[in-house]
Amino acid sequence: MGEAVAHDDTRRVLTFAQWDREADEIGGGLVAAGLVTGDRVFLPISNANAVEMAVAVLAVLRAGGIVVPVNTRLSPQEVADYAALIEPRFAITDQAGQLDGVTLDAIWQTDAMPRDIAALPDQQAFDPAADAEILGTSGTTGKIKGVVVTHPDLLGPVRTGLERDRSTSTLHALPFTGSGGNLGVLILPLRGAATTFTQPRFDPAGFLKLVAEKRPMTVYLVPTMLRLILDHPDAATTDFSSVRYLMTGTAPLPNDSVVRAMALWPNASIRNSYGMSEGGASISTRGKEVLKPGCVGKLPPHMQVRDDAGQVVAPMVVGEIYGLQSNPRRYWRDDAATAQGFTGGWTKTGDLGFVDGDGDLIISGRSKELIIRGGYNITPIEIENVLHDHPSVKDAAVLGVPHDVLGEDIAAAVSFRPGTTATPEELETWCRDRLANNKVPRTILVLDELPVNATGKVVKRDLRPQVEAAAGARRAAGSR
Repeated sequence: MGEAVAHDDTRRVLTFAQWDREADEIGGGLVAAGLVTGDRVFLPISNANAVEMAVAVLAVLRAGGIVVPVNTRLSPQEVADYAALIEPRFAITDQAGQLDGVTLDAIWQTDAMPRDIAALPDQQAFDPAADAEILGTSGTTGKIKGVVVTHPDLLGPVRTGLERDRSTSTLHALPFTGSGGNLGVLILPLRGAATTFTQPRFDPAGFLKLVAEKRPMTVYLVPTMLRLILDHPDAATTDFSSVRYLMTGTAPLPNDSVVRAMALWPNASIRNSYGMSEGGASISTRGKEVLKPGCVGKLPPHMQVRDDAGQVVAPMVVGEIYGLQSNPRRYWRDDAATAQGFTGGWTKTGDLGFVDGDGDLIISGRSKELIIRGGYNITPIEIENVLHDHPSVKDAAVLGVPHDVLGEDIAAAVSFRPGTTATPEELETWCRDRLANNKVPRTILVLDELPVNATGKVVKRDLRPQVEAAAGARRAAGSR
């Protein structure tokens, strides 16, 4: 297996033997530079250096340190705030400007990592249950927290379906600084001797060319990426015959994307995975059937839907989704948040959902995003699915906005596919024909693009000021 390819980022190919050797060399170099067991090492490394990221992660672990992947889209101030929580001693990066204002003992560029294999510690001397990684939460709703992943958790049971189906190769463009990219596709070769192909920077045309060139068995895309690929004119002519599995995750999957993908690539089995950094619990939908809107597969024994009192609810009743962990996680240096989010080995995901008559788990949205309009609970995802079904809509986000009488009203922001357009009035009519009247957005803001984070999730926090201003202007103009 040594000469087989573990990672290929289109710039550099890394075999398993090279990965093993370089991780030992750099791990020893970190120890020679002063790293002691438990030291945190910041890794703000972009996918332009995905191979070096894979090497750095394994090197830090072999040195006895704790890996801290850092989202390369964060501002220097956000990185400084995160560093105040994590207190890293070292960093390896290709984004040195992000570390302005962070005091570290040493910073190495990815092309100049320290090497001293003679200083590599005895791996048997380490605590096998120690902390391995700290993952930053996406930061879409507030200040970034660190989720601790232990060594047993890092290589423990997973339910993504990639290992189960013995995928020989996976092509993706996920950042290695996020949960899906780091714990999934970066570590994947260690689990099943598979090859990970990484697109350095996502673009749909380039991704389609890589599918034809690399011929992966599995393609992993976040829903936003999938929609951009489906909209690209080359999608219909690209040779997709090698792809057996089309994996999606990290954000809700619009149902129209499923229907279009299945029509375009009938040989691929679509799997919509559900998971989160805090939980480590994930499920996937099997088979080629058209998925129902919001469906992420059969509810397995390791997941439950509970009410506000923590009791399991009946089918068709909306509640919060819980996931049982083989290796419970926690927040780094935040006991209060840990107590609130983790209970008895179960993770409170903060996501709402219900089990339908077929036993499928249907995602309804985030509990913090629940809109209470005139006393009625409304989940944004139902409205977003309807907006996504419109032939012109590329991205859609629905928020609750303050209302003097109703408490909250419904507003939406949308962006359009290239070469298409629609008026807010047309979109409102589209929704009115498909939704109950109290679920129709009264304000629809059209933007060139919606703000997204590194994993393709719309950052509603960044949208809120614009959407609330648009809703206020509409009310001031005398509209309902």
